[in-house]
Amino acid sequence: MRWDITGSFAAYAVPAALLAVAFVIKLPLLRRAWQDPILRATALLLGIGAVCFASLPPANLHRINVLAGIPNFAGLWVYSLLTAYCGACLWLIITWREPPSAVRRRRTRLVRVAYTVIIVGLWTTFLLGDHRAERTRDLDTYYAGTPWMREFVLLYLLAHLVSALVAAGMLWAWYREVEETWLRRAVIFLQVAYALGLLFDVAKLAAIGARWSGRDWDWLSTYAAPPFAIAEAVLVAVGFIAGQAGPWAAERRRLVRTHRRLKPLWQTMLAVTAPAAPATGRVSGAALRLELRRAAINDGLLKLAPLLCPTRRERTRTAATAAGYPESVARGIAAAVDILVAADTLHAPDGRGRPLPAGRAGAAFLPDSELESVAHALRNHAAAIERFRRQAVATEGLTSHA
Repeated sequence: MRWDITGSFAAYAVPAALLAVAFVIKLPLLRRAWQDPILRATALLLGIGAVCFASLPPANLHRINVLAGIPNFAGLWVYSLLTAYCGACLWLIITWREPPSAVRRRRTRLVRVAYTVIIVGLWTTFLLGDHRAERTRDLDTYYAGTPWMREFVLLYLLAHLVSALVAAGMLWAWYREVEETWLRRAVIFLQVAYALGLLFDVAKLAAIGARWSGRDWDWLSTYAAPPFAIAEAVLVAVGFIAGQAGPWAAERRRLVRTHRRLKPLWQTMLAVTAPAAPATGRVSGAALRLELRRAAINDGLLKLAPLLCPTRRERTRTAATAAGYPESVARGIAAAVDILVAADTLHAPDGRGRPLPAGRAGAAFLPDSELESVAHALRNHAAAIERFRRQAVATEGLTSHA
C-alpha cells in the first residue's frame, strides 16, 4: 500500500489556509496602497494560490465537475489557476527585486502576456480534446497519449517548470545582495519552495514520458509529485508571511522588552510624580505604552533635575568600578544612586531636604539611551545600589528617608 497523503482534504487545506492567512495579512496595506505593484503582485499570488489549493482535494474536484456539467472541467480550472500563480510568482520577484524602470516594466509585461497566452492555450487544447472520463487523481497520466489533452497537460507543466527555474535563478542572485534579516529568511524559504516545485515537475514529466514509452510509472505523478507541490505552497506562504510579519513581530518584541526593562525605573518615578493615564482602547499598543512609560520617567527626572548631581554620579561610578563592576554597569548604578538620593532629598520633611552646595544643582536628566542601563541596575544590582546610596548620603551629610 503506497503512502497517499494527497488523497485527503487536510493535505491541501494546510497550504490553502497558510496562503489565505498571508493574503489577509496583506489586505490592510493593499487597501491603503493599491497602486503599489509589489502589493498587487503579492495579493494576486496569495489569493490565486489559496483558491487553487482549496480546489485540489479530489472531492472538491468532483464537485467542480458536477457544478460545471463538464467532465474534468476541474482540471482546466486548477491548471489555469496554477499557471496564473506561476506568472504572479515571476511578476512579484521581478517587481520585488528590481527598482522601478522601463526594463522592469517590459519584463513584467512580458510575463503577463506569456502566461495569458498559456492560459488561452490551456482552454483551447481542453476544448479540442476528448476528456469524457472523469479523473480526479491521475488526469495527467491517464490522458498522456490523448491528442490535445496531452498538449493541455504539457502546457501547464512547462509553464510551472519555467517559472520555477527562472524564479530560483533570480532568488539565488538576489540572496547574495540581501542584508535585512527577515528578507533573507523569506528568500531562503522561497528558494527551497521553488526547488521542490522543480521536483514536482520532474516527477510528473517522468511519469508522462514513461507512459509514452509503454512503461507504468504513474505512481510518480499520482503519489510522489503532489507532496512536493504541497510543500512548495506551504513554503511560499511561510516565506511571504515571514517577509511581511517578521519585521513587525521583531519590532513589537523589541518594544515590549524595552517596556518591561524600564519597569524598575518607572516604579521608582511613581514616588516622584503621578503616573500617566494608562493607554486604553484602539490606540493602545506596544509603541504607545513604551512612550507613556518613557514620558513618566522623564517627567520624574525633570522634577528631580535640580537635585541631581554629576559629582555624586561620578563619585559613585568610580567606587562601583573599583568594586569590580564593568564600566557600563557602574554608570547605571551611579545614575540609579543619584536618582534615589535626589528622590530621598525631595521627600525630606521640609519638602526640599538639605540644599545642594553651589554649582552642583540642576544636573540634566538622563537621555533615553541611558534609561535602560539605569533600570537594569535597579533590577539586578539593588544591594550594591543601596550600599552606594548610603555612602552618598553619609558623604553629603544628607538625611536618609528611605
